[in-house]
Amino acid sequence: MFRCATSVLRNIRPLTIPYFYNAAKIIPSEVRSFSTLNSINTSPFTNLRNGSLINKQILDISNNLVVPVRTVTKFSLKSGKRKTVKAVVKRFFRLHWGGWIRTKIGKHKKMWKKSPPQKRRLRQHVFCNGTQNKLLDKMVTRYWKKPKYYVEDPYAPYHTREEFPITRKKPRHEF
Repeated sequence: MFRCATSVLRNIRPLTIPYFYNAAKIIPSEVRSFSTLNSINTSPFTNLRNGSLINKQILDISNNLVVPVRTVTKFSLKSGKRKTVKAVVKRFFRLHWGGWIRTKIGKHKKMWKKSPPQKRRLRQHVFCNGTQNKLLDKMVTRYWKKPKYYVEDPYAPYHTREEFPITRKKPRHEF
């Protein structure tokens, strides 16, 4: 008896489901072509009245939000491998010990406004922190993680970490 009652209750569907709307309410009966269907606003908030709880300004703001994303291609269609994010290679440089270095933000913007000491500070480079290093390592392939040797490399002093005993290459001179 109890099983029959539960099966009957399961088969009963609610008459109004808030997330699904009746197509007859949204689409007028005189509309028949697909091009006019695209122009109709099928937002779930079209049936709300002015006295509703949802503020129109909040809806407008939420529609214009831009969420930043990491554009990592997990699998390429041709080879099936991960792809390098080209923006990372353009903006950052990987040192031999695994750290990433970048220029300061706004380096070329409104230079006429900035004082000479500020221009000098903007020409300097900044190290990325550990979290950013891990993220950037995920965004590039193995090719960019290998050490690259250039003639007259300006980053040559930064490729080794002499301040830590584990990564030190030269013996420490104690006085």
